[in-house]
Amino acid sequence: MLTGIFTGLFVALAEEFFSRDGVFGGAEALATFVPLPLLASLLVSIGLRRRRLALRMTGVAYLTLAIPLLGIGIGGANVLQQMLGGAIGGAFWGLLFAIRSSRAGAISE
Repeated sequence: MLTGIFTGLFVALAEEFFSRDGVFGGAEALATFVPLPLLASLLVSIGLRRRRLALRMTGVAYLTLAIPLLGIGIGGANVLQQMLGGAIGGAFWGLLFAIRSSRAGAISE
């Protein structure tokens, strides 16, 4: 969930920053959508001292960006709405990754 919240926060703030001129172009979108979810997942994994989960958190961050955040962002959401959408998306995708990893662990035992 933290990964989703940070992804929503970073993407919303970058959109606000780059949209000051009224145009959110390709280079600005690339600078927003490529490194910021990765940064959010790395910050959470380092903050929680769980570096082994960094790959899963990166997957959660990019899936959260793809499904809830892009749709909310196109609708013109503010920062709080983006963070709420990120929290919901992060919880959903994180739960799916957790279920998948627990089933894989149960099968291998």
